[in-house]
Amino acid sequence: MSLTPEDVQSLIAAFEASEWDEMTLSIDGTQLALSRSGRPPAGAAAPPPARPAAPDAPGPERPALPSEPARTAPAAAPGVPAGAGGSAGADGALRITAPSVGLFWRSPQPGAPHFVDAGQTVGPDDTVCIVEVMKLMNHVKAGVAGVVRSVEVENGAMVEHGQVLFVLDPVS
Repeated sequence: MSLTPEDVQSLIAAFEASEWDEMTLSIDGTQLALSRSGRPPAGAAAPPPARPAAPDAPGPERPALPSEPARTAPAAAPGVPAGAGGSAGADGALRITAPSVGLFWRSPQPGAPHFVDAGQTVGPDDTVCIVEVMKLMNHVKAGVAGVVRSVEVENGAMVEHGQVLFVLDPVS
């Protein structure tokens, strides 16, 4: 038995929906290790050292990986579902945070309009962005209703679990 891309995607979705801090799974020599902290889970084997690319090898520019562990997300505000990625700040603004480490995309494909822009009203079920993890596209829902005050991340940037992506003003 081997893991298919669909199996991996289902496992990642289950992990993100859970309250677990880490998960490690081994099947026939294939290992999947997930962690919310950005550090490998305790039972996970260390990844092989990365080989540096040849200096003259062409390739796309990639954002540097964060060198520090991911910060944890603030606690969700009353009335905000914990899995929604939203939380309230001291100023009363709502914050939509990254559900995982990955690349932040504002639109469904290059050249397409953004899911949301500043000044736009969103509902809890509206998709606001995509966080890409290992070629898996995780559509992030607002989880709360509000008016987008600001977009806190540049398109294509690397984000960490719990990092603020959008700041919203609550809808009265």
